[in-house]
Amino acid sequence: MNYGKKGSKKRQAELTSKGIMYGKKMRVIFCKVLLVCCFAVAIIGGSLGFGVYKGILDSAPSIDDIDATPTGYLTTVLDNQGNEIATLVASGSNRKNVTIDEIPINLQHAFVALEDSRFYEHNGIDLTGIIRAGVTGIASGGNFSQGASTITQQLLKNTVFTEWTSETSFIDKLERKIQEQYLAVQLEKKVSKNWIMENYLNAINLGQNTLGVAVASERYFGKDVSELTLSECAVLAAITQNPSRFNPISNPEKNAERRMKVLNNMLKQEFITQSEYDEAVADNVYDRIQLVNVELQDNGINSYFIDELTDQVIRDLVEQKGYTETQAYKTLYQSGLTIYSTQDMDIQNIADEEVNNQDNYTSSPKVSFSYRVSIRSTDGSVKNYSEQTMLSYYKNKDNPNFKSTNYSINFASEEDADAAIEQYKADIMQEGDEIVDGSETVIYTLQPQTSLTVIDQSTGEVKAIVGGRGDKAASKTLNRATDTTRQPGSTFKILASYSAALDAGGLTLASVQDDAPYTYAGANGKSVSNYDKRYRGFTTLREAITDSINIVTVKTLAQVGVSLGWQYVQEYGFTTVDSRDMNEALALGGITQGVSNLELTAAYAAIANQGTYIKPKFYTKILDHDGNVLIDNTTPESHTVIKDTTAWLLTSAMEDVMTSGTGTSAYFGSSMAQAGKSGTTTSSRDALFAGYTPYYTCAVWGGYDDNAMQKGSDTNYPKRIWKAVMKRIHENLAYKDFTKPSGIVAVAVCKESGKLPIEGVCDHDPRGNCVITEYFAQGTEPTEYCDHHTVANICTASNMLAGSYCPAETVTTGVYVIGGTETTEDAPYLLTDAFLSQTCTVHNEFNSTYTGTNSFPGSTGVNPIGADPAGDAATPDASTTTTDPNTTTDPAATTDQSVDGQ
Repeated sequence: MNYGKKGSKKRQAELTSKGIMYGKKMRVIFCKVLLVCCFAVAIIGGSLGFGVYKGILDSAPSIDDIDATPTGYLTTVLDNQGNEIATLVASGSNRKNVTIDEIPINLQHAFVALEDSRFYEHNGIDLTGIIRAGVTGIASGGNFSQGASTITQQLLKNTVFTEWTSETSFIDKLERKIQEQYLAVQLEKKVSKNWIMENYLNAINLGQNTLGVAVASERYFGKDVSELTLSECAVLAAITQNPSRFNPISNPEKNAERRMKVLNNMLKQEFITQSEYDEAVADNVYDRIQLVNVELQDNGINSYFIDELTDQVIRDLVEQKGYTETQAYKTLYQSGLTIYSTQDMDIQNIADEEVNNQDNYTSSPKVSFSYRVSIRSTDGSVKNYSEQTMLSYYKNKDNPNFKSTNYSINFASEEDADAAIEQYKADIMQEGDEIVDGSETVIYTLQPQTSLTVIDQSTGEVKAIVGGRGDKAASKTLNRATDTTRQPGSTFKILASYSAALDAGGLTLASVQDDAPYTYAGANGKSVSNYDKRYRGFTTLREAITDSINIVTVKTLAQVGVSLGWQYVQEYGFTTVDSRDMNEALALGGITQGVSNLELTAAYAAIANQGTYIKPKFYTKILDHDGNVLIDNTTPESHTVIKDTTAWLLTSAMEDVMTSGTGTSAYFGSSMAQAGKSGTTTSSRDALFAGYTPYYTCAVWGGYDDNAMQKGSDTNYPKRIWKAVMKRIHENLAYKDFTKPSGIVAVAVCKESGKLPIEGVCDHDPRGNCVITEYFAQGTEPTEYCDHHTVANICTASNMLAGSYCPAETVTTGVYVIGGTETTEDAPYLLTDAFLSQTCTVHNEFNSTYTGTNSFPGSTGVNPIGADPAGDAATPDASTTTTDPNTTTDPAATTDQSVDGQ
């Protein structure tokens, strides 16, 4: 480098030259412009940033418009005594609201100590916490996992910014965070710290589908939140950062670590003393949590009663409130309703115990199953199979593996059921076939099954319901009391035939039908038979009810009209009986779809309620979350089916069923008046007993789910269950008799005709006195005299009616039956039309020296009804009509006891 004089001058000239000076000037200008631009960019950027920030704030909801209280509450169901029996909850609504006064101070401080130590000092934003979290994040290499949200911000996040879980970008998160902080400050200006704490603790997610400390306390500790200890408070506070990771049931070790942090923070922040800390640390809290969890798992399945209750509530919300199905569902499971149910837990427990008491069943329990499997063939096609396809397969006569048309899937054990399933798979699978992974399931069910309903007939309130025997595996499983329909058998006789006959058909309990061979009306009519194969001859309706006589029942319906009987069935509230059932088989319960146990019980409850039907109900009222009445269900939905006098007469006849008829094994003694009717169906596939006392009505059904046959000797269990349940229900209730309405009179009648008796005739039937006392609705009592008895003179020489030439020593006089059928049990005492048309052929004017006396009418051997054989006319005594049933034979005393099972 040249530093001489000459070099310096040269350098100076270069620096002062025009070009160089211009360049320098331009550089200075550029730097100034650049500086101005930087300032402009900063100003513009700041303005833009402020504008964005202001835009974010402007887009935030107004503090006056937001509701920071938690939404989505569980629904509580109460029994008839006001005790909680169930909670109904959907995801996001398992919450109960509690006030700050009900939340222990230790629980409040536990959350403050862990989540927001300056909660009581800051204005909604904790700047110190934000700086701490930032420094910690930078120091850890960019891991900003330490939170800086205050409890106020978390409350807003859980109640206002509920879509935060769907944020997909940093911008979304930043926007929400800014709005959250802004509203936190605004909220703190508007409400108190206690208000924020109360709603925060009601809103937070604490795992196991629990929202808020009230439900979490019950879920983990089985106690009210106000009863929590310091140790238990620390457990709940430890959950909130990550409810899955710190779940005290599934991850007790992780929760225990964080619980210690809670207690340490509480001690450090002087919320607790050292002695309190030591006691909490020493507490073996997690063993208690596991015990409560086991208990809750056992009780977590809704009962059959609750299942049906929820269906009725949703139906009523749709029909009465105009909700859609979706709205009704959300209201029920997410709106925090309080439902006052009609369930009586004492009665329910009794019903559950007796249905599941093996002592009430004569045969050993069997096992059936619900089966599903998908099989892929070699060509790739997939077919689905079930227990129903299995039944069809083995019942098909064209199948080479046909077993029997009566094949059933009821086995002695689960092992036998498994063996049958394996055999079925072997029979249907071809070489190369394979079972689709995960498609095969089997659920075992105890058999035979049972259903039961108890109703208070005076209100229509359902007190108990049992939808099946054995353990209930889940909520909303098959409810055999409400969801299935089965044939009602002889229980339908009262409803379809005798109600119509006595109420509007012009018949009485004394009316008679000839129990003789009968064929259903129609071209393809089948013959009707009685369960005991007997034909009794003339039989009163009372006797037919008591002994469950099929032929008399069918003839009665035929006489009054099938359409009339069908109309009464409709009035009894059956929704599954339609026009296809308008035939004579209706009298015996032979209907297309069958009926549910619930509807059968409600129909009998109508008779027990003096003829007034009340639609069965499972709740009395529903309150919304704020305590306002949403639905008032206290007013009964009712209508009259039969007159009160008809109801009492049917009850009187069914009392005989219990004491001397087919229901004797259901009778639980004279401590309470009781009436009922038994029923079985073809091959004993269904067995039933429906009956009532002045307090309650109960119906029990029993049978196999696959409709398999039962042995007749094994079908008595519905009666034993009815007896056991009703006896226990009434143990502490005062004796009551069925109230007799005004307008009931008692009249002496002849049971062979149902008409007024002829003195000296009806009471001289060779089988015994046929005069009984029967009850009538006033105005329906008979006015005519017996036309089924007669006095006849028989010549012993010819065994024919005596003529005027028969000697007195060959003539006998007796009381006989007329108008009957020779193939019945009346036959030995019957004078047929053919017999009556001829007189003695042995004695006549040519072979007899006897010319007759005044002892006999001129040419006949039959005395006119009421005539004295000696020739003095006998006039029926009007005094045989009486209102005192004790003046002659009681109706119940004249019925023959029948075997059980009908």
